[in-house]
Amino acid sequence: MSGARNSFAAWLLPLVAITLLAGHMSGAVACLSEHGSIPFKPRDFTLGLSLLTLLLVFVNKPAFSPAALALLLIPTLRFADAAAFKRYINVTDGDPNIAIMTLGSILLVTTVALLVLFTVDGSKIVLRAAVVVILLSTGSILYEAAGFAEYSQIAGRPAGFITQPNGAIIIMCLMLGIVMTLNESFWGNIIIIAIAAVGVGVTLSRSGMIVFALMVMCYLAANLRRHFGKIVIIAAASVPAILAGFAILSQMASSRNFGTDKNAMDRVAAITGMFSGNTDKMESDERMKDLRDGWEAVGTAPVFGHGSGCASSRWQPHNQWVAIWLDIGVGGVVLFAATLLLLTARCLITGGKGFFALLPLWGFTVFSQNLVETAGYWLCAGVVAIVATKSRFRLALKHKAPAGAEVFSANG
Repeated sequence: MSGARNSFAAWLLPLVAITLLAGHMSGAVACLSEHGSIPFKPRDFTLGLSLLTLLLVFVNKPAFSPAALALLLIPTLRFADAAAFKRYINVTDGDPNIAIMTLGSILLVTTVALLVLFTVDGSKIVLRAAVVVILLSTGSILYEAAGFAEYSQIAGRPAGFITQPNGAIIIMCLMLGIVMTLNESFWGNIIIIAIAAVGVGVTLSRSGMIVFALMVMCYLAANLRRHFGKIVIIAAASVPAILAGFAILSQMASSRNFGTDKNAMDRVAAITGMFSGNTDKMESDERMKDLRDGWEAVGTAPVFGHGSGCASSRWQPHNQWVAIWLDIGVGGVVLFAATLLLLTARCLITGGKGFFALLPLWGFTVFSQNLVETAGYWLCAGVVAIVATKSRFRLALKHKAPAGAEVFSANG
């Protein structure tokens, strides 16, 4: 009977976990709930499936990774700071409790995601969840670009379920890093890259395109010797596809009626120029001002920061290093740097294991202030920890053996 329960739990875990992780990390549940397309609230979805996933994880006897568990330090500190110490009251959404519940939700999903990784088939489950997130993100971006819905917070730039164009690219690159790391199929990864490329291009994200292009180039370079002929074919096929993509983006930008024509055209020019070596339009005066304002705010509270949540709602420096300093002070910067450096060291020691997942972890730190506020970021880091470290432990209850069994064992 116990074996039947374990078998059923092993069968049910992937279904429940993928639904939770993909629904949360793609933004699908939150976005569709906001638009009245689903009958339940994101809170109920997250809490219900998280508890069920946790139950299934422990039935499946997980082997814990200390390195991956350590990734929970920053999300836990930020949640405790906002919920218990309340050093910064976030009233951006009207009710300060919303920001606290959001941080709690991120901590919960992050914990569940890492625990799923510790199960026997955890890597396969996370890989499938990452693929689903990319499909949902690209699909919803194209759906919005076609005019069937309006999800984006920025007029003229489709964002899909994530609702923030740059955020959509970040989550896709993080998930792509997971896919490249865990999936051994070269052609399978190329297909996922091609699908993600469509979503990345349509959002007109300059920073996202830089990180995405770097990831793709590194992946192709790493596979050049083993798949040289295939890469030549891919390169030949990619040139007309890329040219057609730029033509389509230029046409879309010039035909927008949202009052953002110049912004869209400048972004297309910046992305096009990046591939031709011209980076003049990659800079943003607005972002540089935000970064300077954030850095000045760091100077007024350098030790402990201003309180969790202030960076993303008040200053928005578009830089994770400055943002975490603003939130929890210099200690947060040291902890964040130590986390990335230790993961990088393990990657180097193990001959590059987890390298593709490391790229977006580092790459977006200079472009975004929201990385540590996403469960997808910590899941991607968890994948690096899992593949680059071997230390594991299990929790087990000790039962005292019957007296007869002890005697038999002693007598041989």
